Amino acid sequence: MNKLILSALISVGLFLIEARAQAVLMPMPAEIQMLAGKSQLNARLGVHISQQQQALLRPLLLNSTFAEQFTRLDWRDAEKAQLHISINQSAAPLPYLGMDESYKIVIADNSIKLTSNNQYGMLRGLASLSQLLFSAKKPRELTNLTITDAPTYPWRGLLFDGVRHFLPIKDVKRTLRGLASAKFNVFHWHLTDDQGWRIELHSYPRLHQHASDGLYYTQAEIKEVVAYAAKLGIRVVPEFDVPGHASTIVLAYPELGSGTTRIDIERHWGVFEPLLDPSNPKVYQFIDEVVAELAGLFPDPYLHIGGDEVDDSDWQKNTSIQAYMAEQQLADSHALHAYFNQRVAKILAKHNKQMIGWDEVLHPSLPKNTLVQSWRGHHSLSDITSAGFDGLLSSGFYIDQPQWTSYHYRNHPIQPPQTSVTAKNILGTVEFTLTRLKGSAVVGNATIFTNQQGQLHSKVSIKGKGRFITAKVNKVAEYYQLQIDTWLGPTKLTVSLDETSSEPAMIGNTPYEFNAAIIDTPSLKQLNQALADEQQRKKTGKVLGGEATAWAELITSDNLDSRIWPRLYAIGERFWSPASLTDERDMYKRLSMMDKFASQQLGLLHQQQFIKRLKLHPAVTNADVNALVTFSQLIEPVHYYTLHHLAFLRGDYHQQAPLNKLVDVLPVESLTLKQFDYAVADYQQQCGSQQLATLQTQLLRWQQILNDNRQLFLTINEWQASYLAIIAALKNKDKLSKPQNIEINNGIIAQVIQSINLLKQARLSCSH
Repeated sequence: MNKLILSALISVGLFLIEARAQAVLMPMPAEIQMLAGKSQLNARLGVHISQQQQALLRPLLLNSTFAEQFTRLDWRDAEKAQLHISINQSAAPLPYLGMDESYKIVIADNSIKLTSNNQYGMLRGLASLSQLLFSAKKPRELTNLTITDAPTYPWRGLLFDGVRHFLPIKDVKRTLRGLASAKFNVFHWHLTDDQGWRIELHSYPRLHQHASDGLYYTQAEIKEVVAYAAKLGIRVVPEFDVPGHASTIVLAYPELGSGTTRIDIERHWGVFEPLLDPSNPKVYQFIDEVVAELAGLFPDPYLHIGGDEVDDSDWQKNTSIQAYMAEQQLADSHALHAYFNQRVAKILAKHNKQMIGWDEVLHPSLPKNTLVQSWRGHHSLSDITSAGFDGLLSSGFYIDQPQWTSYHYRNHPIQPPQTSVTAKNILGTVEFTLTRLKGSAVVGNATIFTNQQGQLHSKVSIKGKGRFITAKVNKVAEYYQLQIDTWLGPTKLTVSLDETSSEPAMIGNTPYEFNAAIIDTPSLKQLNQALADEQQRKKTGKVLGGEATAWAELITSDNLDSRIWPRLYAIGERFWSPASLTDERDMYKRLSMMDKFASQQLGLLHQQQFIKRLKLHPAVTNADVNALVTFSQLIEPVHYYTLHHLAFLRGDYHQQAPLNKLVDVLPVESLTLKQFDYAVADYQQQCGSQQLATLQTQLLRWQQILNDNRQLFLTINEWQASYLAIIAALKNKDKLSKPQNIEINNGIIAQVIQSINLLKQARLSCSH
């Protein structure tokens, strides 16, 4: 090849890599056009905003993370300014559903032009500029580019549970600041539940006086949060849970209950019997007066009434309620619940509120403007939208569960169209049982087949949770490994079509007891009809977006940030960015930068909370922290709700259990191991000797650190078993032996062992 051409290609390649590095954004914009050259901004940034728009836009700019990255902002004429901000018109002072959040950024000639239709688009543009500045290789030096951006979904939220464990206003505001940086626009504030009532009310004061332990949000604080969120372009939607999750209501006002009473606050986690009495007129008066007061605190037109997990035991036993059902011609508890929700919807409408409820509120008789939120899964969301209701998806975005970020990233509120699958040959069907540590077993069946091109596929049906079609099927020896994303997490099932099998199922990084037995297969016609039905149902529906959920059974102020950041950036991208953006490796590369950005620029505490917990350990000195942080990058907490279930089994599944273990604040995912695994994948593809040497050097570094600090690690009881397992795996890193079994040690998975096994497999592949 001509040397000049080669040189030019190398230069272009380097430019593209460098430009890509400069455009480290999350969520990624809808469109980025890279331009030649760079722009240098001054530490004292000259800003131009027209005189007519300054009153509205200046406070928003000064409140932004972008502004904090300069020593000061100077207001200049247009020709002397480096930052030019303009909007077409001002929007309503409070953010609203469907607001225009589009914006455009042009960086060129040592200046930035940010234009948008209104102030909310401006806020989203400032969020992008803040990230670009943080990731710049030289201070305030930006690669020239044009960004044209707008969100995919209008509803992009986080459910924030301030009930199970009370989370004070400083936690709320810090979280809101983080949400704005990730372009979320809804703060779903879960305020009432069995374990506490967290709203100060004048109409029913016994709720916060007797059912909160004195831990509640005052009306002044609530108004402060609503105003603070509005300046960030975030709506605040409250949740007032009825008729279930009502233990605190029944505690404060027992006359509103259906039978079961309480003498103290419920301390345990779960679903409990106290319900409101749908036959009691005072219940509807109570709801009316509470909603009236909430309407004065929360201006957003939506109000969430919960409506989930109704244990109807009291309704069944209460003779007055049974008589009322007969009088109203209500056939069963489901009909009674629907009747109750209809009356609540009318009360909300009286106060200019629209109802949101969880899956269980779905009923044909509900007003069609009811928004239904799915925690059960895509099959439920399909039922919601097929029935003519707007839907939100939360299943797959439960961030109170440790999960790999890639799992959340693959989850779409509206699933992208998939290539249609038709079976040609059926290889076999199994019936399976996955045994959980708490709760009923997961049961279902899986049919393995080949499509018209001879590729392996499987249809997996899970009782009560819908059907899944996957092309991620591999034959390993006599077994078939099926990978599907379920509400449990990324799920791998290993089955045999020759005999009963009992290989553990994997939910993310965590093994679960699993048994599968061969059963009769459906006919080819039956299978193809089932495939066609499933593929068709996923094409319908109107979905407004989604919400991540941070339920707080195992969350307190001491570990809040470590549970939700940096993963929320990837979920924010799924809600904001085009569905075509699916490159998980690129996502993780940018997530590593967001991890630093969130900590260093925004002041989010996910890194600090773990360090603080380490330093509280009696065996740890400041000199030990670096070695312990390195070790923490080799392990992960168990996935799904395994930590919850382990707490239940040892009797600690309640509000007063101390969440003082290292695992309670351990980072949810090791981004270090994720990058190591990607490097292993590269080696397996290219088999480069230098690649292998680099990977082996990294293993030796880890081994040296662990050996040098052996006594330290052996004094930390929580980590001792994992430490010994990792030491053994590192000693055997060069032996192409059978992979070791995965052990759950104090809620921890020694995840680096799986990475070592991946490298062993890659070496074996490259040696052939």
